[in-house]
Amino acid sequence: MATTSRRAAPLSWLGGATRGASITRLALSLSLFLVVWQLSAEYLIDNRLLVVPVDEVAVALYNEIASGEFARHFGTTLLELAIAFPVAVGGGFVIGAILAGSKPVRQTMDPILTAMYSLPIVALAPLFTAGLGFGVASKVAVVVLMAIFPIITNTDAGLRSAEPALIETARSYGAGRLQVLRTVTLPHSVPFIVSGIRVAFARALVGVIVAEFFGAIAGFGFAIAAAAQSYQTARLLGYVVVLGVIGLIASIGLTALEKRLAPWKED
Repeated sequence: MATTSRRAAPLSWLGGATRGASITRLALSLSLFLVVWQLSAEYLIDNRLLVVPVDEVAVALYNEIASGEFARHFGTTLLELAIAFPVAVGGGFVIGAILAGSKPVRQTMDPILTAMYSLPIVALAPLFTAGLGFGVASKVAVVVLMAIFPIITNTDAGLRSAEPALIETARSYGAGRLQVLRTVTLPHSVPFIVSGIRVAFARALVGVIVAEFFGAIAGFGFAIAAAAQSYQTARLLGYVVVLGVIGLIASIGLTALEKRLAPWKED
């Protein structure tokens, strides 16, 4: 029994909520992914147009960085996201709060929002490019439309999820509508809103890349499309890996923000 307990202890620690355990899990996950990728490219998949070994991708990415192309594409994509994503977050929160605060408005707008959420926004990217040009504006429009709906729905659901008993208790102590929002409904909705932002950021990454596919002279989407057209799989996968890392960092950061703003939320 003692031996079994000692063997189980590392696994118990690995499943804990400490920072060390989280970092270890992340390192193990990434290491396993890279090992499977490398072995698959060397022994399972012969098509070099589909996948190449990790070391070749690393070399291609290093060459992009050394040539200065990576910085140019990264700066363009980052600028587009820096403009569009805050607009999507702010607009989504305001619209979600309006829907949560008025049942007639919510019932009126819900069919429209549901229909728009179901639309393949990325398919409309060529129209935005044709109407707004090859500059930043067309990419911002696509990203905002891609990212705003998860924030709207999660904000609406979060603000309406507070227990009525808590709201009534606050009102019984003389709290006004804004005080109830600040002290009860808004804190209760934080996990919902942060979850919506996490989903929205992933959709924003997809939106900006697709928008750059159809009309751009720089950006990660432009670089990926150019690499695909010239069959440079290693270069293409290098940019895809960077996008994955950006998404991972954003998810970790938002998870940490959620724990700070809503420490009472159970995993």
